[in-house]
Amino acid sequence: MKSRYIVTFIVLVLGIAAITGIYLRLQENAATDDEPDSDNSAVVDSALEAARGTAATSAFATGVAVPVEGGGARRGTFVIWASAEGQAAALRTGLLAAEVTGSIIEVPVREGDFVRAGQLIARIDPSVYELDLKEAEGALEQAMATYQELTLGDERIDEEALKVERQRQARVRSGLAGAEARVERARYDLQKTEFRAPYTGRVANLSVDVGSRVGPGDSVATIVDVSSVDVDVQVLESEIAAVARDREATVHFTAFPGEEFKGVVVSVNPVVDPTSHVGRVTVRLSNPEARILPGMHANVRIAGALYEDRISVPKESIVERSRREVVFVFEPSEAGSTTGLAKWRYVTTGLENEDWVEIVASDDSDMVQEGEIVLVAGHTTLTHDARVRLAVVDGEEVQ
Repeated sequence: MKSRYIVTFIVLVLGIAAITGIYLRLQENAATDDEPDSDNSAVVDSALEAARGTAATSAFATGVAVPVEGGGARRGTFVIWASAEGQAAALRTGLLAAEVTGSIIEVPVREGDFVRAGQLIARIDPSVYELDLKEAEGALEQAMATYQELTLGDERIDEEALKVERQRQARVRSGLAGAEARVERARYDLQKTEFRAPYTGRVANLSVDVGSRVGPGDSVATIVDVSSVDVDVQVLESEIAAVARDREATVHFTAFPGEEFKGVVVSVNPVVDPTSHVGRVTVRLSNPEARILPGMHANVRIAGALYEDRISVPKESIVERSRREVVFVFEPSEAGSTTGLAKWRYVTTGLENEDWVEIVASDDSDMVQEGEIVLVAGHTTLTHDARVRLAVVDGEEVQ
């Protein structure tokens, strides 16, 4: 029993001695140099963290490689996103409405069907209109015969102006012009007994069936082109000034949780509503499988302000130590290795968005270079030079 107390007492004394030594070292650095080397500061601060006793410290002490996740630092355009909500709308919507009266005798499609341009949607009984066309064609033949009688022998007239005038008068007297117009009208009415898709799309709002009777203006169906969809969003006036056509956008639909769709800005309304202080921006995205339906709710992020040639790291990589911002940079034990050391590095941050943070140069901090791997998960309790093993890099498992 006494031996246990003695061992506990010795461990306590050694711990106090270690902390006292670290404190004296810090005091010595403060006395000799007001701005200590950042790497030495990282080592000292890391030692203080180790003295507090964390699980990661224990792993470090025993040489076990802690599994972590990493992400690559990148250089490029830093994007400040504008966020808004909206609803999907079909690229084109074509209303099929009746122009002639009659009973529906054929409806070969159903609501939701995919149809090609020119495909039959519905048909009115054409019998009456076929008879009208035959009657008009008969009247045209009679008018043509009368015209030919009135112009018989005109080929012997040498004076061209006189010949033209005789033909004009013959057309009037025979009623040929009116007869030709009635034939065209009868053909038009017959053609309008069929409702065909104006373009490739899906059938919506089908409102007739076999036996339905329709008249001019009655709705038959709507054809919606959903090969692409538009999302109109209202962007705050403080953000819309930075939005322009052809900017990229990401869209998340409530109907598809976890999925991200890529889009592009196709128009920016130049007028801002003076009451709500928002402006309309239209984002278009491809929809080849027609999964996105008109009316679906969407959350949209649009590329707003752009800052060229910036170094940035994933937002999750930033941790705080001694009230300063720190990243852990992975240093492989050898080229291509997935095991190595986590190097504590003080950084100064600049711009940030939902996913990334800019790293800027500063006299009292270090930079991160393009392509370096910074730790984004499993790193919050690590110490400087802790042994780590990369399990995931940029979201992909490391083999």
